[in-house]
Amino acid sequence: MQRHAAPAPNPTRRAFPWLPDAGLDPHPLGSWLLELGFDLWIDAFYRRSVILPEAFHTAPGTMIASNHQRDVDGPMLGTVLVRRRGLRFEWPLPFFATREDLFRPGILSRLTVHWPKPLPALLGRISLTWFFPLGRAEPMRRMREFTLGEALQALCNAGLGQTDCAELLNARGLRELAVRHAALADGLARAPPATLDGWWGLRRLQPGARRAIATRLRTTVTTQLDHFAQRLDQGRCVYFAPEGTISMDGHFCRVRAGFFRLVHMAAAPPWIQPMALAYDTLAPGRSRVVIRIGERFRADTTLDRRAFDAGLRHAILGLAPVTPSHLLAHWLLHGPTAFTRAELVDWCVHAHAALHSVHPCLDPLFAHAGVARIVNTRLRWLERRELLIREGDRFRNACSRDAPPGWHTPANVVRYLDNNLEDLVPDVARVLPC
Repeated sequence: MQRHAAPAPNPTRRAFPWLPDAGLDPHPLGSWLLELGFDLWIDAFYRRSVILPEAFHTAPGTMIASNHQRDVDGPMLGTVLVRRRGLRFEWPLPFFATREDLFRPGILSRLTVHWPKPLPALLGRISLTWFFPLGRAEPMRRMREFTLGEALQALCNAGLGQTDCAELLNARGLRELAVRHAALADGLARAPPATLDGWWGLRRLQPGARRAIATRLRTTVTTQLDHFAQRLDQGRCVYFAPEGTISMDGHFCRVRAGFFRLVHMAAAPPWIQPMALAYDTLAPGRSRVVIRIGERFRADTTLDRRAFDAGLRHAILGLAPVTPSHLLAHWLLHGPTAFTRAELVDWCVHAHAALHSVHPCLDPLFAHAGVARIVNTRLRWLERRELLIREGDRFRNACSRDAPPGWHTPANVVRYLDNNLEDLVPDVARVLPC
């Protein structure tokens, strides 16, 4: 439902020419320093290739949407959107809808739980309350992050603390909480912290228990969305990942309801700026990322949610570049178990030509470096990573075809990128036969 526009904030005069919207920022120097640090840090660890439309700039009141594959996506896209020139930023930094659990005390200890034991305990004492306002990150709740402990506490706050756990928790919740015939408040007090910190707490509840706290949950989400709608009404830009989370397997996840709701909560249909990024990681040296920004368009509020989500998904995936790593991943998982250098080069040349007709957004590296040169460089790297084994003038494919998708090992990355290619190139087995 559209509403009346909120008044724009009254800018104060600040002599700070390096940040475009310094007059609207309560701490311009801190935001400038943080974004400068992010840009330098990303430049040290990543090679960025950015494809922009002609005369690109971020229009006021724009919702920015992209695919989401890694934790670094937000800072990565932020550095592209502000466009640093020396010490000056040309465009304003958007506000980022950020998962709510990152704002909780002790979150660093949860994020580093697999690190050596002293480090999570020490990092858990560090507060991030100063960090997020400088980077313009603001909380957005996802049901996944509503932990079991928070779900049980919400039930207690709703007056159900003395209710038997068996009436409120399903079989999975009772098993994990290790209680059955006990009052909810007692079970909550005795439960180990690790159990209470588990995600998807609502999935451990009986349907009736979920309904008892549903109104409060919806109110929290609506309040957060209304806050971002006010940002749009004031002419600020908001980055809102449509998937709501990082893709764990490489496939573009289902578009969540928040994006559609936010479009309709703004006073007027906002601009939507689609973006897409692809990681070209099966290569030597710093990790390479290709970012493409498309033409912005007005949100069509006459569409129902199904049509709106489909159009947004199509806009983002249509921009996502196919990289050399996509082709190598597909070859490693679906190609022959043994091949020559010439056979791989020939296949990549034909695959590159075939992609022009079905997915015109190709990595500019293909044109700059040439397919044969790319393959020769990558073969040596694949050998060092033990994905290929040289046997005379042939290569034996040693990549595990059962490896799960992810970013931990080269074999995980291969599966992740091949899954991603399936979204970018429908009927990929026919288009790119190995």
